Amino acid sequence: MPSRDDKYTDPELRNEVKEEIQASDKGGAPGQWSARKAQMMASEYKKRGGEYTTDKRDEKAKHLNSWTEEEWQTKEGSSHAKQDGGTEKRYLPKKAWEQMSEVEKEETDQKKQEGSKEGNRYVANTSKAKSARKDVSKAIETENANGKPTMKDAQSCTHHWEDEEHMKNGQKAYQAFQKQNKKNEAASAYQEFKNQNIENEAASAYQEFKNQSKKNEAASAGVQSDSGSAHSNDQEHPTPKKRGRGANASGSNKKQKSSGSSDEAYGAAGDKNRVPKVGQKVQWKAPSGYVDGEVVEVAYEEKTVEGKAVKASKEDPRIVLKSSSSGKIAVHKLEAVYFS
Repeated sequence: MPSRDDKYTDPELRNEVKEEIQASDKGGAPGQWSARKAQMMASEYKKRGGEYTTDKRDEKAKHLNSWTEEEWQTKEGSSHAKQDGGTEKRYLPKKAWEQMSEVEKEETDQKKQEGSKEGNRYVANTSKAKSARKDVSKAIETENANGKPTMKDAQSCTHHWEDEEHMKNGQKAYQAFQKQNKKNEAASAYQEFKNQNIENEAASAYQEFKNQSKKNEAASAGVQSDSGSAHSNDQEHPTPKKRGRGANASGSNKKQKSSGSSDEAYGAAGDKNRVPKVGQKVQWKAPSGYVDGEVVEVAYEEKTVEGKAVKASKEDPRIVLKSSSSGKIAVHKLEAVYFS
């Protein structure tokens, strides 16, 4: 049997080029052989002056030719079988995939991925995938025998690879594929970003709503508590009763004149972005209505006011107030103080 080196005019050059290509990381992992590396080897061999002694294609060349015609790909239609992490997806002719159901496709693909994960380079197909693969090969052979135009016009696979026009067309097609693939990935990434952004905005809006609800509840509780304190103070320090005629009428008229209260607030309630200044005229809610007064102090930390502990912080300050009518000191939250 003639040696496979007989078809090369310079076998030593061919072996030298092959060793260099196989050791490189171009066209595949270093040390491993691939169809791409075979293509690179043939091209480099020709560049260095190597020639062929025969135009007849050998069995390997015929096999590579058939492999190209069969349009090998993954079940998703990709030409890339290797994945991140070192696993590989099942690679079969396009028409073989078309003969299988989705379940059958998944079975043979999963088997390949599990095997490659364990370090097995060759993982057998499922029975259905094997059958589909054979059917496609037979169909290609029959079509070729009946005169279907194929790549056989090239003298050999390596000769075809070295055709300059073919190489340019192949590179253009591959570049177009890469470009489209990048566009698809960019579009997918952008859509994912938009979806995530919408989720974040919704979560933020919901959290803001919850925080505002808590503040409103706290403000309402604070108004009730301060109103109760004011009522309690009035009971602890009752106004002395006058004796004699007109005592009650006189006392009633005086209280109405000096109460300093009204039925409606003349300003809006404060919040963390709107804090009154010391000395500013304000109002706050009491059982008798809105009490007029002024700001004595804005407390940003815990302290004692009129013998009572006041809980305050930078995020939740307390307003120390003085009634214009009675001169009494009161402490309220921002939301319970009204001013313009």
